[in-house]
Amino acid sequence: MFNLPAHRLLKALLTHSPSPKTIAKEFLRELGKCGSPLVETLAEDVYSEVSTLAVDDWAAIVLQGLEEHAGESLLDSSGNRMFRNPGGPKTPQDTVHPTPNHRRIEEVGELLRSIEVMLRDGDYCLLTGLCFFPPTFVPARCAHIIPFSIHSKTQTFPAIESFSGFALDAETIQNHLNHPRNALNLESNAHDIMDKHTGWGIEAISSDDQWKYYYRIVRRDRLSATTRLKDGDEIHFGAGIGGRQIALPNPRICNIHLAVCRVSYACGASEVFDQFLDDEDDEGCQVPVYFGGPFVSDNVLMRKLETLLV
Repeated sequence: MFNLPAHRLLKALLTHSPSPKTIAKEFLRELGKCGSPLVETLAEDVYSEVSTLAVDDWAAIVLQGLEEHAGESLLDSSGNRMFRNPGGPKTPQDTVHPTPNHRRIEEVGELLRSIEVMLRDGDYCLLTGLCFFPPTFVPARCAHIIPFSIHSKTQTFPAIESFSGFALDAETIQNHLNHPRNALNLESNAHDIMDKHTGWGIEAISSDDQWKYYYRIVRRDRLSATTRLKDGDEIHFGAGIGGRQIALPNPRICNIHLAVCRVSYACGASEVFDQFLDDEDDEGCQVPVYFGGPFVSDNVLMRKLETLLV
């Protein structure tokens, strides 16, 4: 009834979520919608923190109740509701293919954001040390820590709120999506390892009334040869000529992104995305395909991922 990928996902969420209790309560709430009166009662007792059963006994009774109910798999029903559309009615997720004018506006905005971040952090990649200006240089790529593409994905915001235990709210995310607080300039390989493969993240830790930022490797099977930092090395933001005038990355955004990377790798989703990207390369696909992307709807992508996970 429970498949291995689903188990791995739940374990990864509870292990790496900033708020495991919130995740557990979301799961219990969905468990209570399974249709079995016994299971609904048991879930409600734990949700309300009045259950007197031992954990193993509670789990055994719940599994038996689900089997006797003979309904669809919990993680095929409530799991999908929980992680696809948490906390509200379904919202259409298809992204409208951007017009050339919109695309041009986005490109100009991206250029301006990159310049602003460069004024804050300097004219070199913080991970590789490579310069962004001639004569020996690499192009600067402005990386959004939380992808900017989620700005039109309304159901993503409540998912982040639940995942963070409401430490990061929808308004803060919206206000900072296309802002230096959600951006840094990177060399291309370092950018791709973070963006496409969720291979590393930034851990923000408060120390002596100020925030310090550290490079954290999530996937040792996806490391860029150009990155000179080691796991746990400090990332020094604010070394540019405008470092004192331009806001540093939001610590909560950094930590949420790192947690998502860890969950994705721990549950096996990262490998599934790798396979999906490899398949697209083999098929000669010339357009980027990702959640929130303009070319393939999220529903189509989710169906393909579900097929790969079975």
